[in-house]
Amino acid sequence: MKQLYIIGNGFDIHHDIPSRYSNYLDWLEENDAELIERLRNFYDVDDKEWWNQFEMELGYPNMAEYIDEIAFENQPDFGSDDFHDSDYHAGQFAAEDEIGSLVADIKGTFTNWVESLPAPNSDKRIVLDKDESFFINFNYTDTLQKLYNVKSTDILFIHGNVSYGTDLVIGHNRQYEELENEFAPELPEPPDDLSAEDLAEWYDENGNSGEDYIHQTVRDEVVAQIHRLKKDTAKIIKENKRFFNALKDVQTIYVYGLSFSPVDLPYLDEVLNIINGATTKWVVSFYSDMDKVTASSYFRQNGIKDTLVDYVKLDDMLLVKQAKIPFIE
Repeated sequence: MKQLYIIGNGFDIHHDIPSRYSNYLDWLEENDAELIERLRNFYDVDDKEWWNQFEMELGYPNMAEYIDEIAFENQPDFGSDDFHDSDYHAGQFAAEDEIGSLVADIKGTFTNWVESLPAPNSDKRIVLDKDESFFINFNYTDTLQKLYNVKSTDILFIHGNVSYGTDLVIGHNRQYEELENEFAPELPEPPDDLSAEDLAEWYDENGNSGEDYIHQTVRDEVVAQIHRLKKDTAKIIKENKRFFNALKDVQTIYVYGLSFSPVDLPYLDEVLNIINGATTKWVVSFYSDMDKVTASSYFRQNGIKDTLVDYVKLDDMLLVKQAKIPFIE
């Protein structure tokens, strides 16, 4: 393996596939507007920027009011003849049902949307050297196979592929502990003038913030469900460790259409850990000047010299240049 291609969503967009997250929103508006309403209960989905950062934003729901509401609605009636021990978990079950189904519907509709995407525009093909090359494909589509005749055995579908019936991987990059800390109740601050003995007594009385067991179980379930939306990059890298280790002899890496999103940077970090960073050359596509700044910042932070990185625009690499005929009145 002498060459590695890292293919991101900008590659499909270049081929006129409407695969932006904003296109997913358009699809939802036509096919499942109810899901948008359910998302609106927990996320700021009316902000267009939210959809641009869709995967990242999935890790930042506003759940505090929901947790209090579900816990209040499911407080057991201990004095009732119908009380059962399972009533202690009624709030947890309610959160599991509602947030769990939300998570499942996000994943399900996302897959349905990807399945509906059109074929790539063949007029937008660029030069790809398939000899002694391998591909890490962040996209879920078949553009490489259908338009460029790349064998599927030469492609690592890092997040799944819609044609192979695998689960498509989407999600945020927040750890379980981060979510747990964010959703935790705010503890009161002790007075400044307490002695050590009085401070210990104060914490005995106030340290748990008065949160009851029902609140705790609801909160824990919400954290668990939102964590299901995490993109487990560490697990994916571990499962494909043999592939990553085989990159040590790569001489040139082409990065086409990758946004350098923080969610996906662990994969690039792993590539950098394997290759010879002092000699490996990079060819990186960019769409806007900001894309170029983001990419160059990443390389500099990781000690890659500017002289090893070339920047290109995919539109400048078309196999067939279209004739430009001036408009004549």
